[in-house]
Amino acid sequence: MRENRLYLLIWSGIFVFAGMLVVLHGMSRPGMTPTFSDVLQTWLRILPFLILFAAHNYLLAPLLFRKKKPWAYGLSLFVLLMAFALVQALMQLGPDPAMRPPEPPMDREAVPPPGMRNGPMPVPPELLKVMLGVLLVGANLGIKYQFQAARNASRVKELETENLQHRLDTLRYQINPHFFMNTLNNIHALVDLDPEKAKESIVELSKLMRHILYDSGSPTIPLAQELEFLRHYISLMRIRYPEGVSISLQLPEQDGGAQVPPLVYASFIENAFKHGISYETPSFIRISLSLEAGKIIFRCDNSRQAHLPQTSDSGIGQQNVRRRLDLLYGDRYTLLIDQPSGEYHLLLVLPQNPENPATA
Repeated sequence: MRENRLYLLIWSGIFVFAGMLVVLHGMSRPGMTPTFSDVLQTWLRILPFLILFAAHNYLLAPLLFRKKKPWAYGLSLFVLLMAFALVQALMQLGPDPAMRPPEPPMDREAVPPPGMRNGPMPVPPELLKVMLGVLLVGANLGIKYQFQAARNASRVKELETENLQHRLDTLRYQINPHFFMNTLNNIHALVDLDPEKAKESIVELSKLMRHILYDSGSPTIPLAQELEFLRHYISLMRIRYPEGVSISLQLPEQDGGAQVPPLVYASFIENAFKHGISYETPSFIRISLSLEAGKIIFRCDNSRQAHLPQTSDSGIGQQNVRRRLDLLYGDRYTLLIDQPSGEYHLLLVLPQNPENPATA
């Protein structure tokens, strides 16, 4: 990872530079010969800062950047800085006696009072080190924000490319020519039997195509648009199957302002129809979607044909769907699949409002 490589380079440079500085400083003072012990003492002085950085970067920063818990991050950072200040106070670090130039002998009467030998120090050295630790944390945050912005820009491009490819795949496969052929044949049969129903089906097919072509060009769309698409899709699919096939659809009346990736639910439903419907044995498809505690709960249960075994990645476009969810939600979504005998159960839980890839 480029970010970790940058940190390794910076800290390696700090330790090397500090060691060289000690050596050069010792060589410039007459009567003093720098030793490895002097360099080691300097490195030990830098070590608490390295520990502070590692604890912040790998333990605290994920609370802010990944888990989105600013309060937990702020409290943890305060505790970490207090611990760092306590360590500095206990160590009582001051100038290295080995690196001081030899002091000329002084008369007892000329010796200044204790605390004034090196002149007044307005800021204790321990406080200076704590301030330096705060600056170190700030620099770490700045670097992480820069890398996060670069990753977000990359995610936006990936989402745009993935979304375009998904639309093409949808047109070629998911809503495939067989679907349109069968749907048009069913509508043709309805013209004489139920002209009004035929007209409604043509309107639904038109709205379905409009959604695929024009409404699904963004990484996310309002849930209301996707719900309307599912209603039209299921309505057209009902025409194709006899009454022996049980198709259940439960959708909320309101979308709560939620945003979802377009056509993801349709991918799973298409897979359910493809693998779960049989004209020879009783079949069922049960689809439900609900909003609960800031989450979108989607369930799709269907019967499974014995001669068409399903796996967790079966169905056209399933792997692409997982890829899109990973890009958009990271680890903030849940996708569970269970396959008991003769059945297939899918549970997808999404946040109502996914983080914006451009600002996350």
